[in-house]
Amino acid sequence: MPRIRELGITIGSSPTGATNSLVDVAGVGVGHATVIRDEAEPPEGRGIARTGVTVVRLADDSFHHTLPAGGAVLNGAGECTGFITAAEWGTVDTPVFLTSTLQLGRVYDAACELMLERFPEVATDFVIPVVAECDDSFLNDARRMQVTREDVQRAWQEADASAGSKQPPPEGSVGSGTGMSCLGFKGGIGTASRVTTEGHTVGVLLMTNFGTREQLVVDGVPVGRLLGQDSDPHRPDSSTLAAALLIASTS
Repeated sequence: MPRIRELGITIGSSPTGATNSLVDVAGVGVGHATVIRDEAEPPEGRGIARTGVTVVRLADDSFHHTLPAGGAVLNGAGECTGFITAAEWGTVDTPVFLTSTLQLGRVYDAACELMLERFPEVATDFVIPVVAECDDSFLNDARRMQVTREDVQRAWQEADASAGSKQPPPEGSVGSGTGMSCLGFKGGIGTASRVTTEGHTVGVLLMTNFGTREQLVVDGVPVGRLLGQDSDPHRPDSSTLAAALLIASTS
């Protein structure tokens, strides 16, 4: 899918990083595992799936070299494991895992197992993986446990491989963004970066799943109101959550 600057829209005045994405921050990588199925209802098949996992790898080894972290609740409802630890200790020691609401437990279990495989010391010096979620039940059959350990592993491996990449990671309907809806349209994953005047690189990744059409604003233009009301009574409203990750470096 085209990026917004390819459509001639420039947001803000600060220069972007090399890829205008989160991977412009040194050591950070982004990986996705997208789960799309069109199968019969169980037991014949696994039903309809529009879901997945996104992994943000913060460093090569954040377990032995923890990173500063924090969090804030702005609006909406959602769960994020490891949130209290980040608030109390101000650090994070695992990647950030994003998925759909009812898959959070599965992704947390897989994250623990995969951390133990990489760092056996986790068994005696515990970690609480950071796993955040958004609801994708509007497009995905959330009654089925669609995400597997292999999906989490694949997304993490892709995140490792993308660190230092010269290309931005995939955006839109990928990974945990596969089933998201936003501002009356298809939502998903977005990312950008900016370089400050002091030379710091700031990166952001969004999993967008919120809002009504009339709330859509693009570079200050109230596009949603100009388009008019959406006639779909089932569109997501502003009570749903947008999961956001903001990372900065002194590169």
